[in-house]
Amino acid sequence: MSTAATTQVKFSADSDEATLRPKLQSLLAATGRRWNLISSGEGLERSFKFKTFAKTWDFMTAVSLQCKLKNHHPEWSNVYNVTFIRWTTHSPKGLSTKDVELAAICDGLARDLGRLLRNSSKGAATRAAQ
Repeated sequence: MSTAATTQVKFSADSDEATLRPKLQSLLAATGRRWNLISSGEGLERSFKFKTFAKTWDFMTAVSLQCKLKNHHPEWSNVYNVTFIRWTTHSPKGLSTKDVELAAICDGLARDLGRLLRNSSKGAATRAAQ
């Protein structure tokens, strides 16, 4: 994983860069959020942690419904209460409007379903307030 500070964003050919760039910046870890650009600059990735497997599965189900509506799918994996998601577009190659929109949707769904944050000072998991 890398951050926007070290990786150049590569938008897909059909993307409106001027419109997407501010939306992307609001998602990136470098601006206090949790999404990171992948090393190629052609996608976004992050992990979501929930209290239980059932909550994680609810999140994945909610995301999959949005994928169906937008006709776009992530690269993702799940281990118990953690889901890893990568949004990238394969044709045309690069970061697209759908990738950025669906990353933001994932954040909202995770917040609504009570994702957990790691409290670094105490080492305990806490409910997300964002």
